[in-house]
Amino acid sequence: MDELPDTTVDVWQLNEAGLSLIPLGSPFELPPQWFIDGRCSGDPDKAKTDWPKSPRVRWKDFQQQAPTDEQIEQWTNQWPHTNWAIVTGYKIIVVDADSQEAVTFIENSHDMTRTPLRVVTSQGKHFYYRANPDFVIRNAVKKNKIDVRGEGGYVVAPGSTHSDGTVYQWETDDYLNINDVNDLPCLTPNDIAIINGFNGSHQEQQALGNLGFSANQYSLPHDGGNLSEGEGRNNAAASMAGQLIRQGYSLQEIKAILDQWNADNHPPLLPTELNTTIASIVRTHLNNHPDTGIAVVPDPDIRPAFAFSHVRELIQAAKPINWLVKGFLEMDSLSLMFGEPGCGKSFAAIDLACCVATGSEWHGQAVKRPGSVFYIAGEGFNGLSRRLMAWQQVNGYNLRTAPLYVSQCSASFTDLANARIVSDSIEQIIEETGGVIPSLIVIDTLARNFGAGDENATKEMNLFINHIDQLLRQKYACFVLIVHHTGLGNKDRARGNSALKGALDAEYAVVKSDDELTITAKKMKDADEPEPMSFLFESVKLPFADEDGEQQVSCVLTYFDKQAAGLVKSIEAGKKQGEIHLGDKQVCIIKTLNRLVKEARDTLARDGRDPTGAHIEVRGLRKACIDAGVMT
Repeated sequence: MDELPDTTVDVWQLNEAGLSLIPLGSPFELPPQWFIDGRCSGDPDKAKTDWPKSPRVRWKDFQQQAPTDEQIEQWTNQWPHTNWAIVTGYKIIVVDADSQEAVTFIENSHDMTRTPLRVVTSQGKHFYYRANPDFVIRNAVKKNKIDVRGEGGYVVAPGSTHSDGTVYQWETDDYLNINDVNDLPCLTPNDIAIINGFNGSHQEQQALGNLGFSANQYSLPHDGGNLSEGEGRNNAAASMAGQLIRQGYSLQEIKAILDQWNADNHPPLLPTELNTTIASIVRTHLNNHPDTGIAVVPDPDIRPAFAFSHVRELIQAAKPINWLVKGFLEMDSLSLMFGEPGCGKSFAAIDLACCVATGSEWHGQAVKRPGSVFYIAGEGFNGLSRRLMAWQQVNGYNLRTAPLYVSQCSASFTDLANARIVSDSIEQIIEETGGVIPSLIVIDTLARNFGAGDENATKEMNLFINHIDQLLRQKYACFVLIVHHTGLGNKDRARGNSALKGALDAEYAVVKSDDELTITAKKMKDADEPEPMSFLFESVKLPFADEDGEQQVSCVLTYFDKQAAGLVKSIEAGKKQGEIHLGDKQVCIIKTLNRLVKEARDTLARDGRDPTGAHIEVRGLRKACIDAGVMT
């Protein structure tokens, strides 16, 4: 016999890639007697075939964590020529195609997610994928078919030798190797459905089984259009089955509807493949909702029929607009605030969030539904804390007691599982605070909280919108504000797919010019567009310095009344040129304004703050003039 292969180098390379490894038997040694008698019922030929794939150690402990370097060293010293296994479910999932037919099916399937990392085996190939913690895949072994090696499983590692003498070898695309395991794609529910379809096509009877995914992962409704091969037929069937279950249809109706849909596909799914998908969705639904049932035959008393209402019922149910901020923001609506980078749109969103959480007026506009606010931030968490501190310092509110909650990280709203985590986190805080639902949810920015998809793609933008609508806006009937960027070519519109604009109830453009910020309504679905509002950036000194002793500062927005500013300029110009003559009432208003400014500057000076930062809001001037009898 030739010199025995030393597998030590291979196992250390796999260990450095962060994989969990266990030693197997070896084809170059006789199987131990305990293995022949216990595992193989005394059959030495079976033992010779099975031993090179069987663990030498108790490996349950290594399903959740990799062995230590000391354990690897001990094993390599004890068995330098043995085979090794990679534990699946820990960092990787492997699709085991154990025949040439299975390999051809996977490699030629247009719907299957491609992976650049593969291993050639004795009879087929192993296809490597990254484990997704949000989509748990358990080990599923089916003889002579396609196996999915997930949690609770393992695969023979490359460098090992099969009992027939074949060496397991890597087959990789040039741009990736085993050290890039974290860059591998993940298996999707659609991939599992495709694999299950291949396995089901080898059975004559109706296939049943659990594909391991939930109908909830197909929240974007399939429109019922017919599909050709390669266009996601399994995915569409799963989506439709899940929707019909949630709508109260019976198994008989679901089967009839999907059979009719499938008949017009080109080509149709195999009957066993379609049955397997339906059965998997049903079984998963019952596992997730054990307190519910699914009727076998239709029950007209359970599922509501499609119905119409007479117009008088709609007229009687008409209600006035439920404002969050009077004339500006409406409850139970989805709105967008967009602008160029650095224009101050996040300052505006923070300012609005603080006003709603504290119940204070938003620059003269009444907050009609003050309440809890959830701010889903995607970036700049340190800067956000300084802006909040500056806001409470200038406005005189203690945000420590305000129901304002800021996320610790960004979200991924195109991913349903991640969107549900956000919704569940909000729900937990609602329960902890006595059931008070949010008035405002801010998503800042769309790009940071979109996810891995393309915001220019209609399907992915619809996913983003649907998840926000279903899990946030509709659930709490609150106002949802999305902060977004302008288009690359057109600064007068938000970038991204047009489906976003179509879904909005209101849209606002934020434009910065020097130190002035202007918010202009671009769309109001059910009300008149408000007049543009202008603000100035006011610098605020924070009560701490950096390690070099430099005073830290932030900014807040202060309302800037352009009409009033224009009047003052005209008055000043008129004084110089003698062209403008003031009436008694105008003179009194100017005197009142000067008095208020002086008082504000004196107050700032007494507090050790910069008196030049004094400002008077229009509502304050109006109240002072009314109190003085100057105006009604």
